[in-house]
Amino acid sequence: MKTKLSKTNYRIRNTILVSAILLVFTCQAQQPLTLDECYKLTEKNYPLKSQIDLIANANTLKVTNLNKNYLPQINVNGSVSLQSAVTQVAIELPKGFPELSMPVMSKDWYKLTLDVNQSIFDGNVTSYQKKVESYNLQSDQKGVEIELYKLKDRINQFFFSILLINQNDRLLKSNKERIDAKLKEVESAISNGAALEMNADLLRAELVRIDQQLTETRMDRVSLYLMLSELTSTTIPETTPLITPEISLPSAGYENNRLEYKLYDIQRAKIDVMKNMVTTKWNPKIFAYGQAGFGRPGLNMLDDSFKPWWLFGAKLTWNPWNWNGNKNEKKILSLQSEILKSQQETFDKNLKISSQKELSEMNKVMELLVQDQQIIDIRIRIAKTASSQLDNGVITSSDYIARLNEETLARLNLEIHKIQLIKAKLSYLYALGKL
Repeated sequence: MKTKLSKTNYRIRNTILVSAILLVFTCQAQQPLTLDECYKLTEKNYPLKSQIDLIANANTLKVTNLNKNYLPQINVNGSVSLQSAVTQVAIELPKGFPELSMPVMSKDWYKLTLDVNQSIFDGNVTSYQKKVESYNLQSDQKGVEIELYKLKDRINQFFFSILLINQNDRLLKSNKERIDAKLKEVESAISNGAALEMNADLLRAELVRIDQQLTETRMDRVSLYLMLSELTSTTIPETTPLITPEISLPSAGYENNRLEYKLYDIQRAKIDVMKNMVTTKWNPKIFAYGQAGFGRPGLNMLDDSFKPWWLFGAKLTWNPWNWNGNKNEKKILSLQSEILKSQQETFDKNLKISSQKELSEMNKVMELLVQDQQIIDIRIRIAKTASSQLDNGVITSSDYIARLNEETLARLNLEIHKIQLIKAKLSYLYALGKL
């Protein structure tokens, strides 16, 4: 008896546990999803995001290498040579003087040296190179941010396409319920001999057509959810409800906050630094150097034996004239800056046009919404009249279906325009870089 009770309790516990797990997964699957959460998921998980850190790491290595310009540069050099003749000292002494024995140099020479060069003043070249790399870092990272920002527009397309499909799906299901209820009334009238079987068949055919449309919307929804999941790198079940965002526009007028516009500023600032770096070519450079060596001959050219040696010194280099090469480089950079300025102004001009287009779209849709509600009120009255006429045999089921579809289409247009208004607001904010 105890064993049976234990087994029963075990089964009950397992049933409760499984039910709890299923409940948790159901709740997770049906957790509402907002548009802002989609933005954050995409920004967090999209592979492109990792490039920002990679670019920063590469820039750190470049700057580290530039800093090594301030450190001593050490080189080991060796050479072996064989020459056809060497320097000889031939002195004829007067008679009576003893003969002098002059050293004879070997024709094979050997040299192994350790050379050390230390920059004392490089004309600020390294300093400007580091500034250029700083702007390269900002430019490259801004480019990645621009590509990530563009993903928001793709998310909007998927997100609002799902919202439109969901609205269409709800209206189709509502329409199906109304036709199904009317079919029961017609079937009852047929059994009483008050209606023709054809009226019921027309309603049944319409129900099948609605089922086809529901199948299409279901498959389209699955596809859109899969694309949204891929874009956000997160599994988003088809049952996940999407929350229609509420968008409020800023009271301020036109203001360009696009990242592309800021990128132009960075690129022009970089050119200014490069122009200053050209000036450094005129600056003198001062180096200290040292050399330690071993070979034959050494510093004493008359000693034909292997000897070590060393020497230290300083060197100044200065190129005060390069045939206007530096001036031409500055002119080229100035022209590039003007080109960027022109591109920036063109971008801003096109953005103003685009923002005006979005504002006009919003005004148009708001007027359509007012008219949509008027059309719906009329279509509702017509559909009610058609329903009564069908009950009384004045019209056929085909006429009733047509009136009902017209009402449904009017309702769908209202929902479409609501979503279009929200999307137009988002497009306006996206265009200005405020999304």
